[in-house]
Formats: sequence, C-alpha cells, structure tokens
Amino acid sequence: MKGYISLMLRVFVVGGVLWLGWLWGHAETGSLRAEAERALFENNQQIAELSTNVQRLETQLAEAKAKNKVDDLAQGSNAQLKALVTKKIARGVTPAQIMQAIQSLGRPTNCRQLERLNIAVATPLYGGPESKVTLFDGGLNLHVEGEGDRKSAREKPTFDPKQPVTVRMAFLDGQKVETGMLPFQAVIPAEDRILLLDFEPSELLGYVGASILSCTQR
Repeated sequence: MKGYISLMLRVFVVGGVLWLGWLWGHAETGSLRAEAERALFENNQQIAELSTNVQRLETQLAEAKAKNKVDDLAQGSNAQLKALVTKKIARGVTPAQIMQAIQSLGRPTNCRQLERLNIAVATPLYGGPESKVTLFDGGLNLHVEGEGDRKSAREKPTFDPKQPVTVRMAFLDGQKVETGMLPFQAVIPAEDRILLLDFEPSELLGYVGASILSCTQR
C-alpha cells in the first residue's frame, strides 16, 4: 500500500512538473510571438516613414533642380524664356493664362474619375440645350460644337464624326478651347491638382462621351 501511494505521489509530482513546464512554455511562446509581431509592426512603420521621407526628398531635389534651371534660364544666355514671356504679355496674354499653361505641363498621376457623361454636339442646324453642360456648381461649363452631316436636323443632334470637334471650357480662372479629332484630351489646372478631360465617341448618336478626372502631376 505504501509503495502504491509513493508511486501515485511520484506520478502526481511528475505530472505537476510537466504541467508547469507546459504552462511556462506556452507563456514563453506567446511572449515571443507578441514580441515578433510588435517588431514586425515597428519595422513596417519605419519602412512607411522612410518611403515618405524618400518621396519628400525626391520632390525637394526635383524642385531644387528646377529652381536652378529657372535661374539659369533667367540669368544666363537662355534669357529667351523671359523674352518669350514678355512678348506673350505684350500681345495680350495675361499672367494667369501663362500660369495655367505651365501648370498643365507634366504627367498626370493618381487620377480619380469625378464625372462621366454624354454631351450633344451642336452643329449649324442643331443648337439644343444638351450641347451645354454645367458641372461642379458652375465651376466648369462645357460646350461642344461640330460639323453637321447629311442627317443633321434642328430637332436632333447629329454631327460628322470624320470632322474635328471643338470643346469650349469655361472655369473659375478662365476659359480654354480645344479642337481635335475624337478621341482627344484637354487639361485644366485646378490649384494643386489638374482636371483631365477625355473626349471620345459616344454610343448615343449625335453625342460625345466625356470623362472628367482629378489628377496630381509629376
């Protein structure tokens, strides 16, 4: 009987030791896993911060190079730029128009679509209200004109798609006119972003499809 009790005590002690060991190992594993997850999170944060800093430094470097280039153009033998701007202003081009032209340069990136619609094409016979569109609470007005075809009528918009189309754009800081064969694009500067307008043939007879996107520039 004493031997049986001694054996049971040994089994109990060994079992208790194993159970305590399992608890300790489980806690240690959980601690290591939490530590690894925390280190991974911190590394991801550091990578994101480094990426942001790299982009900022690249932008600053590009701006510094551009400033040096502008200084060279204005001060060196390439003062042609200054002369060209002076000539344009003398011919009636406003500084705001020159700024718009400069802002429209560059490659659009990070574009998101703001509007997609169909606009009727006005012709010498058709000049209905559907050829004029007002968007963004009056911030942008579009008017599309084209050449009529044999089916042109006063009641329905019909134009010759083989002829150029003219789009008149009026916005807060001015106006712009673009003429071309469909499809074509137009760019309107808007503060720190630009509006990219895509004009293309529409499935609706007598209409032009228009997509308006807001983009950043590089």
